[in-house]
Amino acid sequence: MRKASDASFVEGATVDIMADKEVIRSFVTPASGKFHFRLAGGEYVVRIHNVAGLEGLDYTEPVEIFNSRTTHRTFAVARPLGPGHLRMVLTWGETPTDLDSHLLTPTGCHVFYGQKQCPDGSASLDADVTDGFGPETINVHTLRPGLYKYKVHAFSSGALEESDAEVTLYGVGNEAEQFHVSRDGKVADGWWHVVNIRVSDAGKVTLEDAEDTPPTEG
Repeated sequence: MRKASDASFVEGATVDIMADKEVIRSFVTPASGKFHFRLAGGEYVVRIHNVAGLEGLDYTEPVEIFNSRTTHRTFAVARPLGPGHLRMVLTWGETPTDLDSHLLTPTGCHVFYGQKQCPDGSASLDADVTDGFGPETINVHTLRPGLYKYKVHAFSSGALEESDAEVTLYGVGNEAEQFHVSRDGKVADGWWHVVNIRVSDAGKVTLEDAEDTPPTEG
């Protein structure tokens, strides 16, 4: 487990494994931030709370366990978002070791490892992780009307399709949106075109399929 803001490991957090809304396992994370559990195949919920520096955080995420398979997963925790903000959190597996988040904003700003903040301060990248798993987090601090395009690039060698990459998008509705490289968006030439985010003049936020972007909008 890591903090989305700086990719640091989280020590002392409480992790509950839940099935049918009942806690079936519970433990506290060590200094490494790592934890493991063995369960029968099925659908579970991981609940994380009591995180130092993130008081009031009560984070839950569904997890599907497959029989006779070892699955590695990075959980990235962060402060709750206020209104008028967006957050994209990218996590992935051991390989490729270096995946990069890219956000193109309606003003023409390109947020990525080479430019971690827009000149007007409206969006920024928190950390560039190059040794696998992530997280890499982009925050939109001020929404601009128009189209935001969020993409992921495989900077190091390895198949992006086999990276187990996942993006969690916060700020669109009450629930976080989940995108997985195996089922969402489009993968081509080392790029995963994850999702487009449309912001109206009135500030309404809607999602659009990345494959449906008109040519004039890139």
